[in-house]
Amino acid sequence: MTARPKATLRDRLQAKIDARVETARLTPCPRCGADTITARTPDRVAALDVRADPTPLDPVAEILARLDGRLTWCLTSGEHTTARIHWRSTEHIRAGHCTHTVIADHRCPPRPVQETLL
Repeated sequence: MTARPKATLRDRLQAKIDARVETARLTPCPRCGADTITARTPDRVAALDVRADPTPLDPVAEILARLDGRLTWCLTSGEHTTARIHWRSTEHIRAGHCTHTVIADHRCPPRPVQETLL
């Protein structure tokens, strides 16, 4: 039986960074200041940085969000894991057995038009 190689300091640090980035957290939007949930999807091939509205969606609101061009996400958490964001594909939505909280991409509200121009 061979001994398992020890993880280097760099490997341990990278694992901590990955876990921190993938953990969903509440942060203000840098553009409009609204509360948003941010995280990186845990996909190793094509990870995305997601900024989503924290308001849970029901099935009708999800359809309206998708018709508006916004992606929808599952906010998952478990007994031994932190909250993470996973993409909801059409196959996932069609299956209909998901019990996770559904959220949609954040879209900043339109800014009021200035009444005077400089």
